[in-house]
Amino acid sequence: MREAINRKITVATLNGKSYYKIINTLKLLQLNYEELSPSEALNSYSRIIITSKEESPIFKKKNIIVDSELNENPVIIKAKILRKLIKSHTYDQLTIGIDPGNRIGISIFYLYDEIESVVLSTIESTLNFIIKILSEINAKKKIVRIGDGNINMARTIAFLIKSNFKDLVHVEIVNEHGTSSIQNNESNRRILKDKSSARLIAFRNGKIYDPKLDHY
Repeated sequence: MREAINRKITVATLNGKSYYKIINTLKLLQLNYEELSPSEALNSYSRIIITSKEESPIFKKKNIIVDSELNENPVIIKAKILRKLIKSHTYDQLTIGIDPGNRIGISIFYLYDEIESVVLSTIESTLNFIIKILSEINAKKKIVRIGDGNINMARTIAFLIKSNFKDLVHVEIVNEHGTSSIQNNESNRRILKDKSSARLIAFRNGKIYDPKLDHY
């Protein structure tokens, strides 16, 4: 599915500074694209055109993103691009898996795609990151699933997310058994394990978290 999506992104600008900014961003986001001149793009069947602010007025009836929008958080940008690319939003869901511990693994899925996989070191940085994602990505359904490997940390994160978003975000505590498939003491291998665990947690049903029943 990713290949079909990526072919519909077109970079269309004659502005050198904008061109390099757009290209570098798309490479960072690992999104494929084609390059056309603005006049060629105007008559193309591109699903989304990325161009400079100065050249954008010629694409009146096209679905565009201007280079100034690329200053946002890369995860937010990728979500915005995916939303514009996919015609049907029947599965309009943002799913976040969190593997709590000394290193906190996070995996974020949006409209079928994993748009971020990261490991953070503190609850504060994790909450700041998750709150920003939940606030700025538009989705009909938002689910956060947190592993129970460190149950106190899991409940703390769950409580603070629910405190911020109430019923707008569905939160579950997930049984982590079987999610830690990589066992190695090397730092990069541990990071891979945390990311892999968060990815598995994201799609494992858990127990619905209710702050009213929590004594945090």
